Amino acid sequence: MTKTVRIPSLEDSNDATHGRSVTERLLRIVGVDPALVDCVLGDLAEERAERSATQGAVLAWLWCIEQAVRSTPHLLLSAYRYGGPAARLRLCAALGVVGIALAGIGTAIALRDGPPARIITALANSEAGIVVNNINPVQLPLHVLDKRGHRLKSPRVHFERASGAPISVSPSGEITCRVAGDAIVRATSGAATQEMKVLCRPVIDIRESSWIDLVAGDPPRELPFYAVGLNGEAVDELRGTILVTDSTVATYDGNMIRARNVGRTHVLIKVGDQATPMSVVVHELVQSFESLRPNQSDVARRVRLAMGDTLRWALPPGAFWLKYIPQRASETPPTITLEGNVGCSSGDGVRTYRMPVEEYGKYCVAKSGASVLLAHGANGLPVVEGSLLLQRAP
Repeated sequence: MTKTVRIPSLEDSNDATHGRSVTERLLRIVGVDPALVDCVLGDLAEERAERSATQGAVLAWLWCIEQAVRSTPHLLLSAYRYGGPAARLRLCAALGVVGIALAGIGTAIALRDGPPARIITALANSEAGIVVNNINPVQLPLHVLDKRGHRLKSPRVHFERASGAPISVSPSGEITCRVAGDAIVRATSGAATQEMKVLCRPVIDIRESSWIDLVAGDPPRELPFYAVGLNGEAVDELRGTILVTDSTVATYDGNMIRARNVGRTHVLIKVGDQATPMSVVVHELVQSFESLRPNQSDVARRVRLAMGDTLRWALPPGAFWLKYIPQRASETPPTITLEGNVGCSSGDGVRTYRMPVEEYGKYCVAKSGASVLLAHGANGLPVVEGSLLLQRAP
């Protein structure tokens, strides 16, 4: 009698594979002995069914999870001992993925933001108070931190004026300084509270000189400008920015501007809502104003006069600004007289320029033979020192 043997087809193999649970397939992939897999999972399934009938589904699943966790080291050890090279490689890869996932979860937990614990201002050197020079509303800058010092990205913060000057404070932290004065503003985020001193110093205008003149190689100088408050008074407590257009010509550091190379540039002064530009001219030291090259448009000569001394220097023909700056700030310039075929005024015919208080400046048009006379009389300082500048008009 012939016995028929059925050879399993590919479809049969696929059906068998799909019939297995995900857990069973994973354990087989990493190399756990199939017999051990069948035994362990079969026992777990039977015990879970019994416990589910007597204790309930929830307790049965909790017991099952506990047993799975306790069995995992033994299953992995079995897979490593009895699995082939490919199975061991898959086991190591699986453990690596699990390790990376656990590390990512741990990192996320460690870096998660906690509740607000501290509020700090976002400005440097604000211990004595936050200076506000704006007329228009401005957001009070601060950061909210949790107890580990993590900065919270979008915390809810409530603001209110606690005391002091009657400034306007919105619940979202917008400060409006319509009066000059000091106020205390309270910020609250969760259990964190911080009181900050706000110094309202509104600025309505910036008064500046039309330019500042520098001589290559000289020490830095202060920018000649001042801020005007609500009642026309000068405002001394300022917060703003100074931007130099061409830093190869001059640089600004602190409240001083320093010459770097001969040339011309501009600075933009911004305080509160106000902004104004100022020209910067760096002059080249020369021995004479005569026979200047075409590219020598900004030049300077040193001046040193004792009592009773005079200097007479020839001037080139053409249109130019003639200016004098003292070596020491606020020092009175010598007597300056233009001689010969030359005419001067305080402006260039288009506008009148504002000069720094201690400086002399005239716009001149000269022809051949013109000269400038500098004299120091019998009164005043023993010696007058400074620089006479010549800036050719374009």
